Order: sequence, then structure tokens, then C-alpha cells
Amino acid sequence: MTKSFPIPHGYREVSPADLAAIASGLPAVSDRLGGPPSALQVTEVSDGNMNAVWRIDGPAGSVIAKQALPYIRVIGTSWPFPVDRIAFEHRALTLQAHHVPHYLPQVYDYRPELGLIFMQFLSPHIVLRHGLISGMQYPRLAADLGGYLARSLFYTSDLYLSTSRKNAIAEAFSGNAHLCETTQDVVFTGPYWDAPLNRITPGQERQAAVLRADGPLKLAVSEMKHIFCSRAEALIHGDLHTGSIMVTADDTRVIDPEWAFVGPMGFDIGALLGNLLLSYFSQTGHATVNDDRSMQRRFLCDTIVQCWTAFDTGFRHLCKTEAGALQNPQILTGAEQALFVDRLLAGVFRDTLGFAGAKMIRRIIGISHVEDFETITDIPLRVACEARALELARILLLERTSISGVQDIVNLAQEIAARPVS
Repeated sequence: MTKSFPIPHGYREVSPADLAAIASGLPAVSDRLGGPPSALQVTEVSDGNMNAVWRIDGPAGSVIAKQALPYIRVIGTSWPFPVDRIAFEHRALTLQAHHVPHYLPQVYDYRPELGLIFMQFLSPHIVLRHGLISGMQYPRLAADLGGYLARSLFYTSDLYLSTSRKNAIAEAFSGNAHLCETTQDVVFTGPYWDAPLNRITPGQERQAAVLRADGPLKLAVSEMKHIFCSRAEALIHGDLHTGSIMVTADDTRVIDPEWAFVGPMGFDIGALLGNLLLSYFSQTGHATVNDDRSMQRRFLCDTIVQCWTAFDTGFRHLCKTEAGALQNPQILTGAEQALFVDRLLAGVFRDTLGFAGAKMIRRIIGISHVEDFETITDIPLRVACEARALELARILLLERTSISGVQDIVNLAQEIAARPVS
């Protein structure tokens, strides 16, 4: 039975003319645009699966307007979805702006009755996924994303917050339950049975069937689903992949936190590393006569290692300099507190591996795929690239307790990429 969701009183799907009039009436927005509604140009730039997005250009500058539709944009009205998801995006951006403002777009205004948010137009930024597909490299990417993860996760966790403040954040995001339930289905359940909306690249049917009959794998992903549902460690982005990151050579911004809730830290880190691994395995499919993509693969391997290292280093530093009650300073010595953090991060790393594997599998044999593979026009080559990614994903899920460090992930990826697919 299809679910229905309440729609805010006064809600309507806005038109370009609506947007020009609304933007002109909001001081923080109109100041950045300049000029009356007739001087504004509104262009739809929707790129993701979920929402309608417009760029508004005025004499003085540009802004982005994003509206949550009462359905999934790329599917239509047959799949209703809650408009209030954008309230959680606004809430997450507002909260995280206290800790990582330089990694986020600036929010100018929010109209809850329209499910509409106005924010900074990031230029000359492009979507990270598109840049990686085209072979671009970003020297600051790993340090920026590691710093974003360390600060956004630490400052919304029990390691920093009082119990009352942490509980207040959890309560503020508890209403985002439908998006959490959707994640549970599309990441941890749907890919492992013949769900109606699953898609598989022609030629990938055999490996998909093998994975769906793999008892140990299904047990492992069910364990990760339980962790996702039950481990309320910090406010997480909830959908941190290379399509929700905007980049230039010297700037990195994280966008679209509409899936945000208080959950396991490893979910954000695993989603990011899993998508970088998908990019790594796709590179063979984007090679040309003049570029075999070996340099891009090396860059991605380095980025994966450096991203975890930057997170780990930054998180440890915050634990040391911003110690909270959870680290029990009344009874633990400095060395014992360091051991406490060692053990905590070891658990986060295990979760990261499992979530990375689950995210990789869902992007190949689940409902929603990635352009990294989808833009490979040679179908047998695409199948081979996907098969290598699936092989590593299975290892990450099944061997997450025995993989000792991030370099081991890269070593495994390189080993799998170097041998032929059976």
C-alpha cells in the first residue's frame, strides 16, 4: 500500500515566475540578486533524484533555490515522499554551520510552507562525481572531507555534547524516520532479493543471483542494518556520496543533507569511501588511447587513504582538546583516555568497512545506480568494472573485523583490479 504524507498548508509546486517574485521579497536573497522580479532569470538545474532545483540569476549575483516535491522527482507521483525532508536539510545545515561552515553552502532563507530553501550558488564548483568521471584531481579533497567528517561527527556526538543536548538533537531529527526507513530498504534489503525496482546491467545477472543466494553476505548486511538502526552516535549527513559534494581545485562543499539523522558515524564515512571505490573501479571504463586512467586510479587510492587518515587525526585531536564526560576524565588517565579513543575509532573503522560494502552493492544491483558506471557505453566492460567492485564490496562486509587499516582496502582494490574477472 502506497504511503501518503502531510503536505504543508499553502504548499504548491513553484514556477519560475513564482520563484522570481518570492526571491525578490526576501531581503537576504534579493540583496544577492539585485533588481526586480522582471530582471531575474530562473533556470532549472535539477540533477539529483529527489528535488526540483533552480538557479536564479540577477544583476548582482546568483542563488540556488531548492524545493522538496511531494514525490520522488525522477519517478513521479507514483512514489510519494515527505515534503518536510527539506526541514531536516535546513536544520542540519544550520546546526553544522556552527562547526564546519567553510564546508557547507550558506543558507539565505527558508520557506517551510513551500518546502523551499534558498542558498549559496557555488561557482565555479562542479559535482565531485562528474569531475572524477572526467579524470579531474583535487589536491585538497581528502584533507577537506576528513576535516568535515571529524568536526561534524565529533561536535554532534556524546564525546562533546551533554546528554541533554545530544538528546535534543536526536529528537530534532527523529521525524526524518521515513527517509531512514527508505535507506534501510534500498541499502540493506532491496538489493538482496528480486525487488521490483532493482536494476541490473545486462550481463550482470549471474553475479547478482550469486550475491542474493550468499547466506554469509546477507547475514553481514543484516548486521549492518541493525547497526544503522540502533547506533545513535552523531548527527550524520545520511547520504554522503560523490554526488553530494561540490568541488574546485581548492574548495570542497558538502550539500544535500536531507537524509540527516542521529546515527552511526561509520555510515557517512563508509558511504564516502564506498563511492570513491566505485569511482576507482569505473576508471578502466573511462580510459582513452591518450589516458589509461592509471594516474586517476592512483589519485583515488591516495584520496581514500588520506581521507580516513585526516578524519582519524582530526577526530583524535578533538577528543584530546575538547574532552567531554563520555571519556570519563575523572577516572581515566591520559593514556587510558587515548586507549578509549583507539577502541572507539577501531569500531568506527569496522562499521565504515561494512557500510562501504553495502553502499557499493546497492549502487550496482539495487534501485539507484551511479554515473561512474552508467556512463560506460561498452556494456561488457561496464559489467567487468562492476563485477570487480562487487567482489571488493563482499570482502569489506564479510572481513570487516579482520581488515586492519585503510591501506589494506586500497591494496585489496588494486589486487582485484589487476586480475581478470571470472
